[in-house]
Amino acid sequence: MKRLILSKPTIQRYLENGSISVRPASGAGSIRPFGIRIHLSDEILRPRSKVIDLGDPAQMDDLYERESIAESPLVLEPGDFVLGATVEAFKVDPHLACKLDGRSTLARLGLMIHCTADTIDNNTGSHRAVVLELKNISSFTMKIPFGYGIGMLTFFRGSEPVDPEDEQSQYDDQLKVTGPNLAFPAPLLGREYLVQS
Repeated sequence: MKRLILSKPTIQRYLENGSISVRPASGAGSIRPFGIRIHLSDEILRPRSKVIDLGDPAQMDDLYERESIAESPLVLEPGDFVLGATVEAFKVDPHLACKLDGRSTLARLGLMIHCTADTIDNNTGSHRAVVLELKNISSFTMKIPFGYGIGMLTFFRGSEPVDPEDEQSQYDDQLKVTGPNLAFPAPLLGREYLVQS
């Protein structure tokens, strides 16, 4: 089976048969020609000023301050970085993966919604919200309200279904903005390997 991006008719069919599941259900206006519009949830995590040692998972606590934007918009000053999440939580069949895309209009204003991590896999076992890495790279101060249509999720069909046993579980049941979890850290290469290469 070829790997391909799903278009609107296929997305609608997959929503009907459960291959793609969205909570709360996406309205008709949120289904785009090649994806589903996603909206900013009501909480963000703002990073504290700290030194982070990626080799020490134990010191990953207390990195962020949680803020509500339910009543007043998120304010991003030039250079600000925060974590947000989508209102929507997604679950897909094992033969599908997702990609997170920003909106062209917001990109022209200098708003990034992910920091290199645009592929969403490990999403077959439970519904999960998508965490957004929001960065203002412009000279504008931006105000972004809760519920704003901030990006789009596109869907890809893989060459074969993945084995659920291969999925990591550190973000299972993630239904709100969540900070980094190094419970499954990337393995460090040994010095012997580095010297040989």
